[in-house]
Amino acid sequence: METKRHPRLLRSIFGGLLLWGAAARADSVEFNVSTLLAGRADPRDGEIHTVVPVYQSLGVLATIKRPYFDSINIVMSGWGSVQLDIGRDQYWSGDIDLGYIDGSFAKKRLMFRIGRQFVVGGAARSAQIDGAVSTLQLYKGLGITAYGGVPVTPRFSASRGDLIFGGRMFYRHSVDTEIGLSFNQIMGEGRAARQDLAVDARYVPHQQVALTGYTLYSFPEARLAEADFAVTWLPNLKFQIGADYRRTAPDLFLPLNSIFSVFSQETRDEVGGNIFYKPIRRLRIYGDLRAVINMEGAGARGGIKATVALGQREHTTLNGELRVLKLPNNGYVQARLYSTHRINPAWFVTLGANSYFLDQPINGQGYSFTGTGTVAGDLGRGFRLVATGFADVTPFVERRVELLVKLAFNATQFFREVHE
Repeated sequence: METKRHPRLLRSIFGGLLLWGAAARADSVEFNVSTLLAGRADPRDGEIHTVVPVYQSLGVLATIKRPYFDSINIVMSGWGSVQLDIGRDQYWSGDIDLGYIDGSFAKKRLMFRIGRQFVVGGAARSAQIDGAVSTLQLYKGLGITAYGGVPVTPRFSASRGDLIFGGRMFYRHSVDTEIGLSFNQIMGEGRAARQDLAVDARYVPHQQVALTGYTLYSFPEARLAEADFAVTWLPNLKFQIGADYRRTAPDLFLPLNSIFSVFSQETRDEVGGNIFYKPIRRLRIYGDLRAVINMEGAGARGGIKATVALGQREHTTLNGELRVLKLPNNGYVQARLYSTHRINPAWFVTLGANSYFLDQPINGQGYSFTGTGTVAGDLGRGFRLVATGFADVTPFVERRVELLVKLAFNATQFFREVHE
């Protein structure tokens, strides 16, 4: 995924990181390098193309000790790729996923992060930005987080805006109990693309009971964009039951200035529960059932899944799953079987079959079937081989058989500077 660049901001951020890193002395540096080589047949334009994509990823974590800081870390994660269309052309791409410096002062009462990063939680949801985030612990669990920068827009995606800023005030009584009030605003083309207020909370009144809640309110639209409430009861390690309610407004997940927001349905409500049961060590059962209410009317969705472990070392698992969706104008039944078998600690094999039976046929066909198989294992010295084959019959593809082979190389190096 390539992202929309903001040259001046990125030059300032990464230039600052390089200057800081040059002035400071790293106590430890960890490098992680991965290379992935794959090959597949790609039928298009009436011909069979042999496509060989090569991916290279690099991750760096440097830890630095400086006076008056609790800790300082420099993090970078990026990738590059070239896709070879054998005998025809080649396509290059790449991006930086993460690139930031973070640190803390005064026993972590003040924390900061500058660069390309993710802002997670509250009204921000999960926003990737080029900017800065700071958290200040005020008094006995009370704190505030503020952030600002430029939203990162994935390639071929609609713009996510030109400016993002917001913050969250929270009270953290313990690891299990916290409440937060947050605000997030995104500007695009000189006007508000998003302007949201959120309240989130989690509370564990008893070691067997957990309560969570989240609401997101859109000021421009004056209605809820999202609401999620759940209660979970865990009487023992073999049994768990939960109940939940969720409302979503899909049009409010898009920027308000996006033309696509007018094509999205207004609200969707779901209420129901789930259950997990482990009667014996080798058997796990999971089920869920929810009522669904949207603009078309009322319906339901649910399913059941069972997993069985076989063998003295439980090296083989068998999984079966059945899911149903029934809405006034649409629906399907899904049946899925898959298995994993570990030949030895380094190699394993998977097999799977997945079918859909549609209430409303697509292109005159009311079903689809996909069969898959994979063999994967470690070759040693950081090399890993994965071979996957699949065949399917769907409303969009009459018949298809493909084989994908991947060769990956992964290496991690750790350097530590010794101080006398």
